[in-house]
Amino acid sequence: MAFTNEQLERYSRHIILKEIGVKGQKKLLNAKFLINDACVMEKKPLSHAGIIRFKGQLTTILPGEGPCYRCIFQSPPPKDAVPTCKEAGVIGAMGGVIGSLQAMEAVKYITGAGELLSGYLLTYDALKMEFRKIKLPPRGKGCAVCSDTPTITKLIDYEQAACELKH
Repeated sequence: MAFTNEQLERYSRHIILKEIGVKGQKKLLNAKFLINDACVMEKKPLSHAGIIRFKGQLTTILPGEGPCYRCIFQSPPPKDAVPTCKEAGVIGAMGGVIGSLQAMEAVKYITGAGELLSGYLLTYDALKMEFRKIKLPPRGKGCAVCSDTPTITKLIDYEQAACELKH
């Protein structure tokens, strides 16, 4: 299934501007749950990626075909349980590595070429220069969003703290 640029732009605006809202920089971790839920509810694919210090991870979520973000992580952590970007540190080169892999997942999805990371979590440790492909559990029968009987049926905007990055 291929999307036109217009469809991608419209979908991105819908998710980012209407569902999340432009309220300044936030912890992206909670936003990932919101984006996952919106994608599952709309049956739209999602490429998840994350970086912190010298580590990164990514997966592709195909609603109805494999586990969603909530199947893997279930719910956002308590406030202040995860360090902010400023506290933990984010290395720009890590964004380049993981972002490039994430872009390749999108290209593969759009073109139908190769195998997607649906059902797998790819991790990267830059200090050891090691990649690991971890098989994820199947789509959760008890998942609050993607199960046959979801308990979350509308979007939840979790309270989020500012990322505290200075430009």
